[in-house]
Amino acid sequence: MKAERLFSQEMILGECPVWDDEIKALFWIDISAGQLWQQKCGHDAALYRTFDQNIGMCCLARDGSVVVALEKSIVQVSGEYSRVLFDDNEMEEPNNRFNDGKCDAVGRLLIGTMNKLAEPKRAGLYQFTQNGGFKQLFGGVSISNGLDWSPDKRKLYYIDTPHGVLWRYDYDMETGDLHNKTPFIDYSSEKGNFDGCCVDSEGCIWACHWGGFQVSRWDPLSGRKIDTIALPVPNATCCTFGGEKMNNLIITTGVGRDRNVKRDYQLSGSLFIVETDTVGMPPNRFGV
Repeated sequence: MKAERLFSQEMILGECPVWDDEIKALFWIDISAGQLWQQKCGHDAALYRTFDQNIGMCCLARDGSVVVALEKSIVQVSGEYSRVLFDDNEMEEPNNRFNDGKCDAVGRLLIGTMNKLAEPKRAGLYQFTQNGGFKQLFGGVSISNGLDWSPDKRKLYYIDTPHGVLWRYDYDMETGDLHNKTPFIDYSSEKGNFDGCCVDSEGCIWACHWGGFQVSRWDPLSGRKIDTIALPVPNATCCTFGGEKMNNLIITTGVGRDRNVKRDYQLSGSLFIVETDTVGMPPNRFGV
């Protein structure tokens, strides 16, 4: 499997790609630039919306809009229209902001936070529903990052980047509750730390390595590494499956705080695409 550059646009900190299988379009964000991007099939990448602060994640909603998380708020956007769904998260932690997130099959949004000063265990993972329900699932998190579900929706995989472990939970889809936290993949000896991730239709986990020049694939039964996609840039941030056949792995990358990264690896911040021998699953959409 070979990674190829998707288009010429480059992000400061690209993240959270999601494929809209209904309109055949890719959405993703540039965290540091506060930008939401879109590319429709056969068209160039286009800036969809710009915000005056960091943007932590985006997901699709059932009504065709896009839901984004800013530093302390969750906002629904559609073209020029926007509506604040939730505001003032973790006000007791002014240096925390929303980070990665994803919706479950019912339509709940699971979204984490991180501390901008890299202070450990000051963040958490939360659950948000369309009726405004917002609750903490657990705290003690350092940098809440990638998450996704097994194809049968019974397992949740979760990454708190600095801890060196991808965790697996039993997930109750009826209630949204988590049970039986289990260390599933120890990536402490891997090159780079796990950042974002996704799960394919076979249940395999695809993890992006920040600082590791790669995306790796892991067996859902043994937790063993079974494949690697090499990248020409160090900081892979997140990935998703998309395209007409849902067999293209789309990977976002970022520059980070080290200015030498862009000098030494000029394609940093690009999006990459890889044709795989498996297929992904359609995205879950927000709205309970």
